[in-house]
Amino acid sequence: MVSITPGNIVASLTVTEEDIFYALAYRREKPKDWRNFIEYLSDHLADALNQHVYDEIRYLTDAYLHQQEECPHRRTTAVTTGGYHYSAGEVWDDLKEEVHCLDCGAVLTDEEEPAQIEDAP
Repeated sequence: MVSITPGNIVASLTVTEEDIFYALAYRREKPKDWRNFIEYLSDHLADALNQHVYDEIRYLTDAYLHQQEECPHRRTTAVTTGGYHYSAGEVWDDLKEEVHCLDCGAVLTDEEEPAQIEDAP
């Protein structure tokens, strides 16, 4: 079960004057009064970004779900869990090896073998 606490910060964005400068680097026409322009952006940029953040969340959700459903599991790693145990003079282990997809995080079973990467001709 996922616990969602209202007010948890998921992302924070800081835009500096340098970012603004780089964003406008391609434009031939630049604001003549830089200070007033920065003040204008300070007043309006947050609202402009807010208008688009919900669309981006929806887009990223769709991309995440698509990745989870369609991931070919090309990048994997083997993870060993458990350990060795000593009990009444006996040594036993409960070692278990799992293969995890590094892209989507899925734990692969024997039926879900990772995709084989073909060598280029």
